[in-house]
Amino acid sequence: MKKKFYHRRSVYLTQHSFSKGGIILAIIILLALFRIVAPSAFLTITTPLFYVSSYVNKNMSYIFESLAQKQELVKQNNTFRQHNQALLNENRALLTRIDSLTELLGTTTPSIRGVVANVIARPPESPYDMLIIDAGTKVGSTVGDVVVANGGIPIGTISEVSPYVARVILFSSPNATTTAWVGASHYPIILKGTGSGTFTAQIIRQTKVMVDDMVFVPGIPQHAIGRIVRIDTAPAAVIETLRIKPFVNIFSLATILVTHYTMP
Repeated sequence: MKKKFYHRRSVYLTQHSFSKGGIILAIIILLALFRIVAPSAFLTITTPLFYVSSYVNKNMSYIFESLAQKQELVKQNNTFRQHNQALLNENRALLTRIDSLTELLGTTTPSIRGVVANVIARPPESPYDMLIIDAGTKVGSTVGDVVVANGGIPIGTISEVSPYVARVILFSSPNATTTAWVGASHYPIILKGTGSGTFTAQIIRQTKVMVDDMVFVPGIPQHAIGRIVRIDTAPAAVIETLRIKPFVNIFSLATILVTHYTMP
């Protein structure tokens, strides 16, 4: 009995692949023979192909270079845009600062001279109606200097000072007392701080002080620090209690002026 032998066929080498390989090999051989037999004609035929290839390569390089330049321009534009936004934010901050200083010092030479200081801490960050400012002895601040806010309105005095910072006790600090006067007749009173920027004062009933009368403190060019908003009195009482509202909101102070004036 004869044994049957089966030829193992390669998975990769098929008849179809052999036919393709044969065609390619034949073309290569023909081109090589054509170049050997007729080199001039071969060059004549292939020269346009080289030109086309060179043209394609040149244009592709130009395209890739243009894309790279475009990406670089986009990157630069983004950088410039971010830089412009930063400058815009800085300009806005400077304009706000200028407006604040203009309101504090005025548009002409101020009548009250001193040192402009930034408020580092204010109520409610600092307790008991107290400010911490960045103007110490290095800029001439001393204990007792009167501190004024926008419009030249006095708000307190320096109580402690170090080389670079100072502590300001506001007139409205609880239990703080300040000599003042009220009304057109400049009737003398003692302001008593009640916290949160407010004051009270007691006065004899017959003085004819009224609601909306201005309250002033001595020691610097005359500026009202607040006005009477209410007068409390009992029917048979001789003394009235004045409720005084300040003109300055101590919770929003950003800059102040340390003057060379002191309270008498």
